[in-house]
Amino acid sequence: MKDFLLLDWDTHFFGYKIASVRVTEFGLKKLNNLIRELEEQDFKLAYCFVDPDDIVSNDSLKQISVFLAAEKVTYSIEVTREFNFPVTDHITTYNFINTSEKLKNLAIQSGLYSRFKIDPDFHNNEFERLYTEWIEKSVERKLANEVLTYNEGNEILGFITLAMGENTGLIGLIAVEENQRGKAIGKKLIGAALLFFKDNKITTVEVVTQKANYAACRFYESCGFNIKSIVNIYHLWIR
Repeated sequence: MKDFLLLDWDTHFFGYKIASVRVTEFGLKKLNNLIRELEEQDFKLAYCFVDPDDIVSNDSLKQISVFLAAEKVTYSIEVTREFNFPVTDHITTYNFINTSEKLKNLAIQSGLYSRFKIDPDFHNNEFERLYTEWIEKSVERKLANEVLTYNEGNEILGFITLAMGENTGLIGLIAVEENQRGKAIGKKLIGAALLFFKDNKITTVEVVTQKANYAACRFYESCGFNIKSIVNIYHLWIR
């Protein structure tokens, strides 16, 4: 059984072969064998997912200077209880066919700590293209079931995208215009999101951010979310 899987979507979107690797107790020998096999099959990049407590694998990756692209934190919250979020009538469903430039700009703002932005080996606007694709496909309801915007007048000041599984809801993208932060717009969007999920019989909601994004972590914790898991994601580029 291979230690890696071809990521079809990422490979097609970025234009070069990308693999996903679940790294568990990888010493240097096993890691070098993995790199050799990836190289033989013309892969350019592998996302390596590692438990932070897996000292062997983390040390091996650091020894060969693999880039730690993210410490991904998954937060979760149960939506069966009552919540006390600010109430507003400024939040509406985004029902337009086309994605506005404002939404695209906000989507890019939401990815400030994205591993696709901070990795210096991305050279072809991968981050901007990815987040533009993400919001466009969310508006088309291909990656989201709902897109909510916070509006004042005709201006969008914030947004949130929501996707539903069988029992779990996922907050995908969330952003507030930089000069409008500190006005509880984010909490109002979270409140509207949790109400949407509750109305749709979703019992648990998850959201992913990066450990380095201290402001986002504090924000979710202030909204009642708890840490579910943390995983280190390394970008292994095949030179």
